[in-house]
Amino acid sequence: MPWNSPLGAGYALWLAFVILWNVTERRSVRTAATLAPHRRRAFQLLLVAGVTLMALAPARGGAAGRGQGLEPLDTDWAFLLILVGGISFCCWARLHLGAHWSADVVRKEAHHIVDTGPYRLVRHPIYTGFIVVYVGLALLCGNWLAWLALAVLICGLWLKARAEEQFLIEDLGTLAYTDYRARTPMFVPNFRSHS
Repeated sequence: MPWNSPLGAGYALWLAFVILWNVTERRSVRTAATLAPHRRRAFQLLLVAGVTLMALAPARGGAAGRGQGLEPLDTDWAFLLILVGGISFCCWARLHLGAHWSADVVRKEAHHIVDTGPYRLVRHPIYTGFIVVYVGLALLCGNWLAWLALAVLICGLWLKARAEEQFLIEDLGTLAYTDYRARTPMFVPNFRSHS
């Protein structure tokens, strides 16, 4: 996989993003409660499996094996822009949360529902951003392994989001979260309701 190709650039960006995302934890508000380990196992297993499959996908043919030149190179660069859009959306959501961000499912001290910025559009904008990143990678790879990885990752993120929401309802109370959940979609923005 040449690094100056759209596929190589996409995987290089993804690798840099994953490394930076995991090593740049900012000062954080103290954690008041965490999700029990047995409630994390299913989504963690799916997310690890999905990331592993996505990392292996270029070895299964990648963009070069997608159609023997039937796909124009410009399309591949457009797919790379999808990936960059997903990374940007993740970063916007994380910066908007500030010290309340955590990679784990936790409740911070003085926790409250954030419904501004990207959280006005979707309840889980970081997960939405990750899904867009993985759609971009799957489009760049264009093989069955990348699409399988995408499906596994979406399932893992959906399970994590469900666990997170149940945890918030248990901690914050049903009424506090139900209104937000009713007016804000989980992953896919409904722009008509915000215009």
